[in-house]
Amino acid sequence: MRRYWNRSLDGGSKEITVRKKKKRKKTSHSVWSKFLSLRRKLIRSIAGIRLQIVRLNERIHALQEQVNGLQGGASPGASPGSSVSAFLRGRLNSRITVETTAGTIFGTLIAIGEDNVQIAEPNGSIVIIPLRSFLSIA
Repeated sequence: MRRYWNRSLDGGSKEITVRKKKKRKKTSHSVWSKFLSLRRKLIRSIAGIRLQIVRLNERIHALQEQVNGLQGGASPGASPGSSVSAFLRGRLNSRITVETTAGTIFGTLIAIGEDNVQIAEPNGSIVIIPLRSFLSIA
């Protein structure tokens, strides 16, 4: 602690004490250690993200295999309606019920096109349905 004497004109002197300034710690070491710590955390996070990407790619591949299996072994370049067309060919001239985005249609399957089917309803009308509108077939 430093001591200063205040000498005023009136002749009296008083002791004034002032606290010493604290020396600053060198921050370069602590900043550097924080930087290295953040770098380690970032590297670990990146490694974790890479592992998650690998796992997701494996899962996507497995799901793609399942979809290909459900399509009757259709090649990846084939249209999605080709497996539906193959299924419907076995049911040609038989009664089917089709759930579509517009509603349910019941009737006899009379024709199968590249991207649509024709169904004759019991009242005699013929309905043409695009394969992309199919939700289910019974």
